[in-house]
Amino acid sequence: MIQSLSPRRLHRWLFYAEGLAIIAFVVLAALLIRRGGAEPESSPISQVETLIENADARFEQHDMVGAALLYWQALQVLEDDAHPENIATRVHANLRIAGIYSQSNWLKDAKARLEYAERLDSEHEGVRLLRGKLYRDEGLPAEAAQQFLAVLKKNPDNAEAHYLLGVLYQASKQFQEATAHYAKAIESDPRMQEIPSEKAPIGILARLQLSRTYSRMLQNYQFLDREFTSEDMAEITRLESQAILLLEEAYAKHPELNEISDDLIRLLFARAAGLEREAETRPYADALEVYERIVQLDPGEVRAWERMGEIYAGFLDDTANALKMYRKVYELEPHPTVLANIKSLEEDLGNELE
Repeated sequence: MIQSLSPRRLHRWLFYAEGLAIIAFVVLAALLIRRGGAEPESSPISQVETLIENADARFEQHDMVGAALLYWQALQVLEDDAHPENIATRVHANLRIAGIYSQSNWLKDAKARLEYAERLDSEHEGVRLLRGKLYRDEGLPAEAAQQFLAVLKKNPDNAEAHYLLGVLYQASKQFQEATAHYAKAIESDPRMQEIPSEKAPIGILARLQLSRTYSRMLQNYQFLDREFTSEDMAEITRLESQAILLLEEAYAKHPELNEISDDLIRLLFARAAGLEREAETRPYADALEVYERIVQLDPGEVRAWERMGEIYAGFLDDTANALKMYRKVYELEPHPTVLANIKSLEEDLGNELE
């Protein structure tokens, strides 16, 4: 027969049981911490190449955590091996880790890891590029430019260095220098090589920024306190055409970057407005082509559909096409005024067919 425990004995038993549970938990936690904090078994030197290849693959796939872990494992294996043949591998791994830290805004850790790579090869292109980017992020454009120029002195066809210099010059309103470096970046990246640290290939980004530089140069003409000369008009036309052409090229190669289509639509609206300001019939047809391109880029761009409807109805006397445009406008943004225009055009079209 089981005897019942008195309240005092039961309380004492629970107290001891709780104490034992706490001790067991502490011991288990200590074992887990020791196991988790223990140095992982280093892979043999023969596996370093495999570790780096796998790390590079993860890096290209934007799996930065997995890539960093593998790069660190490779460095642990190479830690005690100072053979000159391994310097390039160590520089590569340290640079990639530094770049990953930089993208994560861990600038102190990025600098520390970059210093390891610098001690191994201070003239390495990747070392110079990353050092320049860190200077740029710290608000030191002159120091950043020195690093990028050093890269180009060693390799004049480094597309990324040209692009980064273009950005610096553009920010300081040195537009001629910026355009030269953007053009060289485009020329130096014909294959549109993907760079995991950038949102698009350098050749695409350079086209986007070169177009924006041309747009900034166009804006400067608005502040001229004089009438435009024929040379001014020729330059304005050239800058506008080049800005649009660059964005069309970028869009054809990389349509998923919204910045490209947004900038292109903005420039096309400006071009269409300029064409409409001319009085003859043909520019209206040219403006229609521009608006049609806009709705190809963004079928939901109501302003373009509406403006086409106004041109067809008010200037080209094309009631059927005007009706199509306004019906599209009403589909996108149903409004009583648009509906009234549709009813009026339907009546006009009916009268024309009688």
